[in-house]
Amino acid sequence: MSEFAKGTVEAKQSFWSNLPDVKGYMDQKLPTMDKSLDTYFDKNMEAIIEEWGLLVANDLTDLERRINTVTAEINQLYDQKDIMSNRVTKLDATISKLEGR
Repeated sequence: MSEFAKGTVEAKQSFWSNLPDVKGYMDQKLPTMDKSLDTYFDKNMEAIIEEWGLLVANDLTDLERRINTVTAEINQLYDQKDIMSNRVTKLDATISKLEGR
């Protein structure tokens, strides 16, 4: 094969490989509202979260842990309700005896 023929084959391959991906090319070149919003939020997300007091995953995990702790304490208090009621009754009886003397 001659050098000229070899160059023609390479030129055809490079021509097709150099064509831009039309969808990707168009996405990069045409501005859209979505892109503008995405760029804005990417740059300012931390400030937006702080300003609006938005919750992030770490906040939700912390709140869930706190709710579980409070629920466990409430269940513990509820379980001891009868014991405390009996103690109050005994203390009330003892106070009544002492006041009667």
